[in-house]
Formats: sequence, structure tokens, C-alpha cells
Amino acid sequence: AALAAQAQTGAGAPGAEAGGKTLVEMWKVGGPVMWPIGLCSVVGVGLAVYCALQYRLEKMARPDIQTQLRKAVGRLDYKAAQALCASAPCMLTSILAAGLARIGSSAGEADASSFEKAMEEASVEEITEWQKPLGHLSLVAQIAPMLGLLGTVTGMIGAFDKIGMGAMGSPEKLAANIGEAMITTAAGLIVAIPSMFIYFFFKAKFTGNVAKISRLLGNLSHHLNEALKVGGFAEEDVPAAAPAAVPVQSGTTL
Repeated sequence: AALAAQAQTGAGAPGAEAGGKTLVEMWKVGGPVMWPIGLCSVVGVGLAVYCALQYRLEKMARPDIQTQLRKAVGRLDYKAAQALCASAPCMLTSILAAGLARIGSSAGEADASSFEKAMEEASVEEITEWQKPLGHLSLVAQIAPMLGLLGTVTGMIGAFDKIGMGAMGSPEKLAANIGEAMITTAAGLIVAIPSMFIYFFFKAKFTGNVAKISRLLGNLSHHLNEALKVGGFAEEDVPAAAPAAVPVQSGTTL
């Protein structure tokens, strides 16, 4: 009976030790590389929240002023349209404001081609600026596993150093370095995999919103062209809708 009890105690002890590691203990085993990996996780969460708030269509193209903008453009009232753009900053109004500024400052007769050209130029700047958080999120997704790999390499170097100093017969002396090698790799992947998923999710959402904004700007450009032909629409004569023109961004890849 005594031998059976001793055998049960010996069998249960390793399991109790293996399952007793806390997150703090694992962090300590991971070594100094865990700190930049932890920083990457915090930055990734912050960027995910920012993208969720920023990459909404109503944030990128304010729907509350679109009808007013259409009426102002139809009347050829460039100053009123510019004032509306300034009062509601977003991607749509920033691009539109560049086109309005071009035709508003024209010495000769305004034309739709200069309006479209100015919007094309502004759209490149706006898209580049708006997608910067996506670039940062992609950077987090790429750096985190590299940091994990760095921890793996440093951990294995430490383990081989211990072996070289005669620790081959003492596994406990190698455990810390091997643990560092494994834990940092896992931590880096835990940060990188969700970050990569979030990056592609918001990239697709951003690209879709840019396409919708391009269509809205194409409609406004067509509306301006029609208004220029008749010298501007009266308030009651502004058409309710116009067919879409060629999108502003014809060759931009995100």
C-alpha cells in the first residue's frame, strides 16, 4: 500500500508542476524579447480600434451634406460648396474641395476637365494619408513573428552555451533557455495572426469605401458638367440623380 501511494504521488507531481505556470511566469521565461512583442500587441489593438472607427463609410463620406453639395454644385455656387466641404471634413469633401478650388480660381471659363484633374491629384494624397494606419497594422503583423524568431534564436544560443559548459547532464539548466526559445515564438504568432486578419479585413473595407466615394465624385463631376452646359441649375431644377462617371482613381492600387 505504501508503494502504491508513493507511485501515485510520483506520477501526479509532474502534472501539477507542468500546469502551474502563470502568464507572468511564462512572460519571465520568455525573456526581454517579450517586451517588444507585448508592445506590438498593444499597438495592434489600438490600430484595430482606430480602423474600426475611421473606416466607416459615413466617416469617409459624410452623408448629411451630400444633397447640399449636389445643389451647390448644380447652381455653380463654388464658394458655398467649398464652405460645406470645410464644415464637414472627410475624404469625400477633401477631394471635392481640391476640384472646387481649381475651377473657383480659374481666370477663364470653368470646365469639368480641370475639376476632374484636380480631384484625381487630390485623391492620391487623400488615399495615401487615410491608409497609413493600415500600413502600420501590416508592420505589426510582420514584426511580431520576427521578434518571436529572435527570441527563439537567443534562447537556443543560450541553451547551446550551457551544453558547451557541461550542462548536458542537467536538463534543468537548459530548461530556461529552451523555454525562452519556444515561448517567444508562440507569443509572436499570437500577436501576428490576429493582426494579419484584421489588416486584410479593414483593407477590403477601405477599398470598398474608396470605390463608393469614387462613384459619388463621378456623379458630382457629371452633374457639374451638365450644369455648365446650361449655365447652372435653379434650385428647383437640380436633377435628383445623375449617372456615374468614370471613377476618380483609375489606376490606384491599395
